[in-house]
Amino acid sequence: MNALNFLKHKSKVIFLYEDYSVKRSMDEFRVSGFTALPILARDGRYVGSITEGDFLRFLLRYELIDMAETEYIDLRELPRQSDNRPITVDARMEDLMQMAMQQNFVPMVDGRGIFMGIVTRRDILEYFQKKLC
Repeated sequence: MNALNFLKHKSKVIFLYEDYSVKRSMDEFRVSGFTALPILARDGRYVGSITEGDFLRFLLRYELIDMAETEYIDLRELPRQSDNRPITVDARMEDLMQMAMQQNFVPMVDGRGIFMGIVTRRDILEYFQKKLC
């Protein structure tokens, strides 16, 4: 089995661009319903991930009451506590499983660091559940 078999293609993944304003990012994040999203550069490179906790810490740290202020701050300027580490398309299943135990999604990139999509922990667990039943 290859890690690529679990890939949810970029076209089916909600992600943010690093040059989005914090306001736009928070709006899209809220609508997504997820607790973390990938962040991409405009050239398609994976640059990290953002969590709802990152947004909350940002707002509390800078005591922003007027959300209009966040329209003038790029997402790339927002401090993030940690990023979901990516795997490459040729990753071993053992590596994917190890990373999925630590993060709820694992970004997949090609050899140039271009974002291809994600592998979710849920998809891996559903696959193995079907195999067991």
